[in-house]
Amino acid sequence: MIRYWVFFLLAACGRPATWDDLRAEGEAEARALAQILHNIDTKEELQKSLPKIKKRFNKIADLALEVRELKEKSAMPENRDPSEASDALFVEMARLYEMPGCRDLIEMAQNEAVRQINR
Repeated sequence: MIRYWVFFLLAACGRPATWDDLRAEGEAEARALAQILHNIDTKEELQKSLPKIKKRFNKIADLALEVRELKEKSAMPENRDPSEASDALFVEMARLYEMPGCRDLIEMAQNEAVRQINR
């Protein structure tokens, strides 16, 4: 019985529970993904980085699902302006979308995350 409670407490403590926690974790993920994309200058480099990129997109999808779940339980705070991290991610995504063949690779990396959110 004690093992069950220890497991439950560890699981409960492992996930953000507030809007601010989710926003902070989302910003960290956006910042990390933007940094990965910033270091990519060719389609070949993008192909090599796809596993890391896919992992970040999936993490962002997990956070989006947590936001959805929290939204069902409590009122969502007023809209905030986009963060610097999300702006940086937008810039890097736009830059790579301009490179021949990169748009398809990025969308492929996003597929699993998008399916997860749309369930």
